[in-house]
Amino acid sequence: MEDSSFIFEAIAGVILFVVGVRVLRLASRTSGRHERLLGTYLLLSGISYTLYTIPLIGNVGSLFTPVTFAGRVVYAISVYFVLEFTRSVFRSNEAWSRWLVYALMLALVMGVGISSIQGDWDGYTVSNPWFWCEWLGYTLAPLWVGVEGVLAFRSARKRVRLDFCDPIVANRYLLWGWFGILQVCCSLVIVPMYADYEANRYFTLGADALLGCFEILAAVTTWLAFFAPAFYRNWIARVAAGAERGN
Repeated sequence: MEDSSFIFEAIAGVILFVVGVRVLRLASRTSGRHERLLGTYLLLSGISYTLYTIPLIGNVGSLFTPVTFAGRVVYAISVYFVLEFTRSVFRSNEAWSRWLVYALMLALVMGVGISSIQGDWDGYTVSNPWFWCEWLGYTLAPLWVGVEGVLAFRSARKRVRLDFCDPIVANRYLLWGWFGILQVCCSLVIVPMYADYEANRYFTLGADALLGCFEILAAVTTWLAFFAPAFYRNWIARVAAGAERGN
């Protein structure tokens, strides 16, 4: 990778890790299952990002593949927690949602497992059909996150107008939906990136930098969603108040 991307990915990993730790600290005080699921997902995602960037920061020699594979496995595990979080928060009474969690995790496990057995430990070989099995697993998961977040925001926005919902909560749904959409964008960008790597053994600068930008934006979105600073909360409140006066 080029410097631009691995620096962005490293920063994104730190943000996700810190947000995950803070959410887990909240879970320890409230004993909330949703907070535990969410915090674990963000924490593991941050660890995975870090593992992916370690081989790019220094010359790790023969450790390049093992460390990259570790990042790949950790990320696959993290996907379970965001799937279960999405199911339990938005679709806990829908039987299909549990089967969707099972199906996507099966796709991930089979994709990672079989492609690794075939020698693709890095997971960069797009010509391997099992790459696409894994790709679908970690792409459809955030797509589900995005859809549920946007739908929840649309419903919450109506309740805000009736003063039945806090504007900050409604905005949190929107940001969570955007996080899912940005993660899908990352999955789309890596396809030509990995194809170039398979053919030339290096990542192209343009796609590399674009991926880093999407990762940074997604990570910052989680920070704003769950631990927004006062100026952002005040801005959301002013926007909501202005919309109410306009109506």
